[in-house]
Amino acid sequence: MEVITGFHAIEEALKNLSAPNFSTVQAKGKLYITGKHKKHDIIATVAFEKNIKVIKTDQKEIDSISDHSDNRGAVLILTDKKNSKIKPLSLKNFFEISNKNNSIVLLLDGVTDPHNFGAILRSADQFAVDLVIIPGKRSAGENATVRKTSAGASEYVPVIEDNLARSIDALKKNGFWVYGADMDGKPCMSQDLKGKVALILGSEGKGISRLLAEKCDGLIKIPSSGHVDSFNVSVACGILLYEIVRQQK
Repeated sequence: MEVITGFHAIEEALKNLSAPNFSTVQAKGKLYITGKHKKHDIIATVAFEKNIKVIKTDQKEIDSISDHSDNRGAVLILTDKKNSKIKPLSLKNFFEISNKNNSIVLLLDGVTDPHNFGAILRSADQFAVDLVIIPGKRSAGENATVRKTSAGASEYVPVIEDNLARSIDALKKNGFWVYGADMDGKPCMSQDLKGKVALILGSEGKGISRLLAEKCDGLIKIPSSGHVDSFNVSVACGILLYEIVRQQK
């Protein structure tokens, strides 16, 4: 069972029940709303189109269903979800279905804050990232907070769990250049980022691990002149992805 809150996350989850770019996702469910917001009418209309039952109720019940999260008077419950999206289930599967000359893969090393993870997925969706790889441990997973923070983008961005060191080796063998985000790296505008590019982002404070840094083809940074040490990891992700896409296009 999935419990989804946030207008954007709910709307995208409903739309994704027949998302054209990934085939279809089938599910049963119910949308609970108070009907006190204009956006309630919008998501209710989408729910009707997807054969999801809409129930108007009071704020107290919605708070109880959503475990008292910041729900804005709406919560979507999805059950019996059957996902037939053509999303890669493994890195090997990704290489089999991806044949783009310009491709972007994100690897997240120790990003444990679900708000940062959600914001990264939102940027990944905007900049058409093909795959996000996270480790099985020391990482935020996909949950209600991530879905809400990503404003529904988590429904569209493929995410897999894998060993990051092995993933880097596999990416290199399949024609990817691998770059790590590091404050001591080369300015990103001065680095050729065209073609197949994999970008590693580390946790704030620690950055990417020494092992992964040594496996990179290069380290890149965002030139800045501020007084604090570095950008928030999700902000840095958006800036670096923009630069990659700018060069590729």
